[in-house]
Amino acid sequence: MRAVPIDKVRAGMQVSRAVYGASGETLLAAGVTLTPRYIQRLQELGVLALYIHDEEVGDLEINDVVSEKTRLQALKITKEAMDNIRLNPDLELAKVNSVVNDIVEELLSNKDIIVNLVDIRAMNDYTFGHSVNVAILSLITGIAMGYEREKLCKLGTGALFHDIGNTLLPENVLNQDRPLTGEEENLYQRHTVLGFEVLRKLENFSLSVAHVALQHHERYDGTGYPRQLQKGAINEFARIVAVTDLYDKLTSGWGGQPRCLPFQALELIIANREKFFHPDVVENFMNTVAVFPIGTLIMLNTQEKGVVVQTYKEYPTRPRVRVLADSGGKRMVPPYELDLALNPNCCIVRILDEGN
Repeated sequence: MRAVPIDKVRAGMQVSRAVYGASGETLLAAGVTLTPRYIQRLQELGVLALYIHDEEVGDLEINDVVSEKTRLQALKITKEAMDNIRLNPDLELAKVNSVVNDIVEELLSNKDIIVNLVDIRAMNDYTFGHSVNVAILSLITGIAMGYEREKLCKLGTGALFHDIGNTLLPENVLNQDRPLTGEEENLYQRHTVLGFEVLRKLENFSLSVAHVALQHHERYDGTGYPRQLQKGAINEFARIVAVTDLYDKLTSGWGGQPRCLPFQALELIIANREKFFHPDVVENFMNTVAVFPIGTLIMLNTQEKGVVVQTYKEYPTRPRVRVLADSGGKRMVPPYELDLALNPNCCIVRILDEGN
């Protein structure tokens, strides 16, 4: 299977991985054959891509870093908490702590964590899926930085609710598919202060964790908001969430922007190391996500076409690939596999259009 942008999927294609809504409900099950009506509805829901079965690519196992059950539970609890905060400024911290602990437990049990999976979700439920993704990415980064379990749980909770202030903003500010006006941008930036005010008033909620909501848009060079903090003055959890928040936005196509491929998002983050982002955080984050995720169609310097079938944390730019076509474009029958980590003369020179 491989990820295909929604504008490139066609009727008759078969879905390989289920698509879920914000409450954990199945929007489209794995194995379903797409029809024009299904595609139209998915587009209306803001789904940007699907995992599609591809005979040429063959069977590929792309595992999530946490179980589907745990991710969906985190999604459900996050949505419930953020929906309820509008009516009742309280959180069921026992549920939140339980699901954060589950995520931490699963991540700690995986000694070689690297994110290969492209998260497929409906953009009209963006805030909730984004929050869960940011929490998972932040926790993996925290593990890479040597955080102990207790510290990881605090980081995970802060990351999960970093955008809780968005629940108090007008819908027309959050759901624009165009750049915000100056007035709208000023209002949007208020979500950091609003979120902090909500969290700091909660009983048994750590103030340092609440500061993640307040400071995740601060920048290393002092150009962020709301207080223009810089370097070590920024909360250490917020430094991590600043990076993971942007990465998830870039790779999901937030705000109507084109969806970046993982290597493009990583390049942008690396380019802004020591400008916007703490260098230690960037260094550790770089090792948490695959530059070329499993299922990525690529072109080698030999002009052969292939698909990534295995990634290595130690060699992020040199995965194992399945060569599908020769330099002339003729399909290889059968395809053969090439480990770039063991073949220094071969390298990836281009990502092929996901819709090809």
